[in-house]
Amino acid sequence: MKRDDYPLLAKSLPSRIKAIWLVDEILGFIVLTTIILVAWILSTYFFHLSWLNLIGIILLGLVLIALILGVLLIPYRFKFSRYEINETEIAIQKGFIFRETTFVPIVRIQHVEIEQGPLLRWQKLAALKIHTAATTHELAGLRLTEANDLRQKIINLLRVVNEDV
Repeated sequence: MKRDDYPLLAKSLPSRIKAIWLVDEILGFIVLTTIILVAWILSTYFFHLSWLNLIGIILLGLVLIALILGVLLIPYRFKFSRYEINETEIAIQKGFIFRETTFVPIVRIQHVEIEQGPLLRWQKLAALKIHTAATTHELAGLRLTEANDLRQKIINLLRVVNEDV
């Protein structure tokens, strides 16, 4: 397969999203490690089975490998996280090994909202959530002004579509 067989969409996310993805990977690692350690300590205390130590070490090793891979793959995740909006649809692209492009017809959109959690707020970013009858599509990591502009653009496109119907 040639590189041009799957073209990338025009708009990319701000590079500040990489810091959020890094913190997210680290927090996930801390939570999983804590759960494994607590389960390991409790199971060793109550069951006294020697093979539980080996399973605990294997699980911790797998979580550490997942952290390392997650951190190393952040640049690729950033490169392939893209979007585009035109008069008829919104295209959202993600994935670097298994690429996925989702096309959301403007006419199917029910409402649009902007969301900002603590990590996004820390980097002055926001998530644009696009709701249809079937599901919710999310563009996380947009600049706050860009998210507001896109929301307004989608609302304006919805007005045009509804006037045509």
